[in-house]
Amino acid sequence: MLKRTVTCGELRKNDAGKEVILNGWVNKKRNLGGLTFIDLRDRYGITQLVFDPAVDKDLLERSQYLGHEDVVGVRGKVRVRPDDARNPDKETGDIEILARELEVLNTAETLPFMVTDRSTALEELRLKHRYLDLRTEELQETIKIRFEAAKKVREYLEKYDFYEIETPFLIKSTPEGARDYVVPSRLHKGKFYALPQSPQTYKQLLMISGFDKYYQIVKCFRDEDLRADRQPEFTQIDLEMSFVEEQDVMDITENMLRKIFSEVVDVKLPEKFLTMSYDEALRKYGSDKPDLRFGNQIHTLNDIVIKSDFRVFTSVVEDKGTVAGICVPKADQFSRKVIDELTDKTKDWGAKGLAYTKVGDEKLESGIAKFMQPIADGLINEFEAKPGDILFFIADETRKTYPILGHLRNELANRLDLREDGYKPVWITEFPLLEWDEGQDRYVATHHPFTAVIEDDIEKLENTPEKVQARAYD
Repeated sequence: MLKRTVTCGELRKNDAGKEVILNGWVNKKRNLGGLTFIDLRDRYGITQLVFDPAVDKDLLERSQYLGHEDVVGVRGKVRVRPDDARNPDKETGDIEILARELEVLNTAETLPFMVTDRSTALEELRLKHRYLDLRTEELQETIKIRFEAAKKVREYLEKYDFYEIETPFLIKSTPEGARDYVVPSRLHKGKFYALPQSPQTYKQLLMISGFDKYYQIVKCFRDEDLRADRQPEFTQIDLEMSFVEEQDVMDITENMLRKIFSEVVDVKLPEKFLTMSYDEALRKYGSDKPDLRFGNQIHTLNDIVIKSDFRVFTSVVEDKGTVAGICVPKADQFSRKVIDELTDKTKDWGAKGLAYTKVGDEKLESGIAKFMQPIADGLINEFEAKPGDILFFIADETRKTYPILGHLRNELANRLDLREDGYKPVWITEFPLLEWDEGQDRYVATHHPFTAVIEDDIEKLENTPEKVQARAYD
C-alpha cells in the first residue's frame, strides 16, 4: 500500500522537488489537452494531481477510470504551478503533484448527491447517507470548530482552577422542566433509570463535598418535542461555582465566550455584554431570549388606544389586559393573503386575532384605520412610523400579548430578512420565580426549582408569589 507521507493540506512552494505520497478521496477530475488533473481531498485540504503521458502513458490511462469519491494513494513529485495556473483561493494553490504511481484503495458507486455541493440533496437524503454528508466541507468545518471550541474551554477553565468532573448518566428522575428518557433496569425488574436532563443533578453533592469549581462538556437528554434550538440529545458546557455571586459567574462566562469566538472563529465579541431584565426583554421583544440583531421593538399602547373608538382594544384595557404592537417597514409587501397567513400563525400561537393598519402619506389606511383616526398622530409618534410602514396589534391578557408579538416579530424578520450579520449576546436577569399552572391549579417553578429568591422579594411569597423574582440569569 502507498502509505501517505504528507496530507492534502500541507504542501507549499518550498516543498517543490520533494517526492511524496498522498492518500485521499477524488474530489474532482478534469481532462485537459491530454493531461488529467485530479483534486485529491482529505480533511486537511485539497491538492491537485497531474497525470502526464510524458511521464507514464499507462498511468494516465488508469487515471481515466477514477470516479468521484474513489479512495486512492498517489506517489509523485511536488512542483510549482505556472503563474497562470495558480489558485489563490486554496492554501495548496501554488503547487501540484506530478503523479508517478497510483494505487486505487477503494472505488465508489454512483453517488446519491454531490459531496462537493450539499444543496444537491434534501436533508432526509443526506441523513440517510450520513457518511457522505460528513465528507462535505461544511460539516468537516463544523466538526473542527466543535473540537477547537471544546479545547479552548478546557484551556481557559484550567487557568481558573476548575476541575473537569464526569457524573453518571444513569440516575434517579428529578423534578425538572422536561420529560425524562427512561432506561429499564435488567437487574431490578420494574425499575427504571432516568437519563439526565442536565448535569446539575449532582451539583449540590459536589459543592458540599468541597469541589468549589468544576465543569462538564456533557450530553443532556430531554424527551420533548423538537424545536429550532432543541433536540432530544444535545451538549452543553456546565459550570458550577461556590462562594460566588451572579457577577462572578457572568464574568467567567463572558471571558470564556470571548476567547472561544476570538480564537476559534475570529469573531470579536463586545468587551461587556448587554444586560436586560426579564421584564424589559418580554415587553420589548416578547421573549426571554431576544434577538437583538434587528429592531422592531414591541410598544405597549394601553394609554393611547384607550382613547380610540375601537371597542376591541378599549375593553381589553378595561379588563386589565394589554394592547401592544410592532411597526414594520415595506408595507407594500403585505398583501391580503400575507396578512391572512400571519393572522393564522398568531392564532396558532394563542391569539384571538391580528389587527393591523398601514401608514399613508397623511393618514392611516386599511385594516382598522377608521377606528384609529382619533389616535393616529399618537400611534405614528409612538412608533416613529413613516409612510409605507405597517402596524400590527395584539390585544389580550398581558401574559399572552407579549409572547405572541415576540413570535410575530421573529416571523417578520424571517420573511423580510431584517437581521444584521454578527452576534449580539445579552444577559437576561431577574426571571420570575413562579407562575400559575391552570392544569395543576397551583404555582410552579417558571424555569426550575433550584433558584434562590431575590432577598427583597421574600416577603411577597406569602401573598403575591407571581411577583417574586429569582436570582436567575441566562
